[in-house]
Order: sequence, then structure tokens, then C-alpha cells
Amino acid sequence: MTDKTLSEQADVKDAGFDQRALRRAFGTFATGVTIATTLDDKGSPWGFTANSFTSVSLDPPLLLVCLAKTSGSFTSFVEARHFAVNILSAAQRDASVAFSTRGADKFQAVPWRPGSSGAPILEDVVAWFDCALEQVVDAGDHVILLGRIMAFGSNDEEPLAYCKGAYLSLEMNRLALRAAEQSGHLKVSCIIERGDTVFLLTDPHSDQLILPSAPRFGRPDDKESLLGKLHLEGVEARLPFLFAVYEDGPREVVVYRGEAVGPIVNPGSNRRFFPLDDLPWQRIADPVLVSMLQRYCREREASDFGLYIGTAESGGIHPLADEEDEV
Repeated sequence: MTDKTLSEQADVKDAGFDQRALRRAFGTFATGVTIATTLDDKGSPWGFTANSFTSVSLDPPLLLVCLAKTSGSFTSFVEARHFAVNILSAAQRDASVAFSTRGADKFQAVPWRPGSSGAPILEDVVAWFDCALEQVVDAGDHVILLGRIMAFGSNDEEPLAYCKGAYLSLEMNRLALRAAEQSGHLKVSCIIERGDTVFLLTDPHSDQLILPSAPRFGRPDDKESLLGKLHLEGVEARLPFLFAVYEDGPREVVVYRGEAVGPIVNPGSNRRFFPLDDLPWQRIADPVLVSMLQRYCREREASDFGLYIGTAESGGIHPLADEEDEV
């Protein structure tokens, strides 16, 4: 190792990174979601949710998953001889949440069977790997569980995905839109971020700020759709996440969140990106939008987004992750 490398490492160590900002940067890497499982020396099952999973080697067949030292499952896993990794399907978001919640009886509501090693294999997962514990590697505030694969299985179901503090399921998005479209009264809106700013339009009938909205999600070449209207405003955006699904009178409202991509074409005074830490609240008359943007700022700061479901007047935010173990 060269002196230059040692110096660079010292600079990184002494940088004093903001842990929330670093977590948010890590979170930009989209992953699948797994539940690692094992049995303790009394035969009791243990498990935790993790997206820090990867294949390591085909010959020999190895994988790894990372476990927080603060996890309630820590002792059971590092002392076990075997463990399993279960890759969740898009329909198993509830299982992911359950296994990332401290103190829950996690295996009560999740069907499972013992693998050849005895480690729990969850039903209906996209893939599973039954492993012998090859090595436990110390890694800061985590350990790396290196497993030698003894048996595995997989299918063609859609996997559950996770990115930027939220679960990402294309099927969930399609179902939400389909249900709203069937009602005949659909409004699709979006919160578009660019750096530390958010995109808002000026209502043509007033000086108030509003979100981009349309009767359908659509395509950029469909002028009456959300993507088409954004295209006309000179904004191209990726909108992979659901932020809210609620009833507003006879309308079903679906709100996506995402990011602007590429340059802004022909910026104008009736549309602009506003700093999230200095939004012009006096120009936002809609109390629902005020509440939504306030929630967006809070959840973005915490890098922990939820999905609001209910009505414009009342509802609940469904948490997408708990932080016993890192999802």
C-alpha cells in the first residue's frame, strides 16, 4: 500500500461524513430485498430483513449478507452453523416490514419450512439459498456473513425492489393506477426533485403554486397525460415511486415522486424549481399540498419514505421500512 493510498484513507476517515447523507447516497443503489433466517441452539427461528446481499462466487458457490451488530438476531446468526437467504417477491412487502421490526413474532404470519440445514425457507419467495456459515467477517458496525450454498431454488415471480428509502414494485404501481382508472375519476400528480429543489407550476387562474397533474400517467407524446404535460413544460422526469394514493371527493388521486433528468428546456416564470428549505408557503393555498410537501421534506431528510393511503381529510402513512436492520 502506497503512502498516497494511506493518506487518501486518512482523509476519508477524518472527513466526518453526515451519516444520514451517506445513508441516502448508499440508498440510490436499487436492490432486491431479502430475509435471512437461521435457527438458534434451542431450535427457535430467527430472521432479519436486508438488502445488503450479493453473490460472491460460483466455484465454490458463495454468497454474503450483512448484519448489524445492534440487531436482535446478531448472536443467533454469528453462532449458527447454517443460515438461509430468501429473496422476496413483489407481494411480500409485509413480510419485509415484519422482519425489520424489533420485537415482532416474525414467523407467526409467514409460512415457512425447514431447509435441509434446518434454516427456515419462506414460502412464495422468488429464490432461496440454504447455506453453511463459511465465515463471519468483522466490518465496522456490521458483520459479513459468508455462506457456502448447499441448496437453492428460484422461480419467475416479480421480485420486490428497494431504492431511496422506499419499496419499488412495478406491479403495485400498475394496480394502483388500474384501480383509479376504473373509477372514472383519476388525477395523477407528481413531486419532482432536482438536487435540493422541487418542481412546481403556477396555477393559470391564480398566482398559487400547484403540482403537475393530469388525468392519466401516459407517455411524453400524449399531451393530455402527466408525462406529456411535463414534456410540454420542458421537464423530463423519472417517477418510479408512489408517494400517496387517496380519495378527494369523487376523484382518486395518485401522487408519484421522482427526479428530473437532463437539462430543463425553455424555463419560464410559470414553472420553476424551488429550494426545499425555502419554499414559498404563502403561494401554496391548497392545505393538502402544504401537508404533502411538509411530509415530503421530513421524509426526505430522514431518508425514510412512506406511502399515504386514505382520503384528502384523513388516512395513514404506511411505513416502508423500520430500522432494526438495514433495508
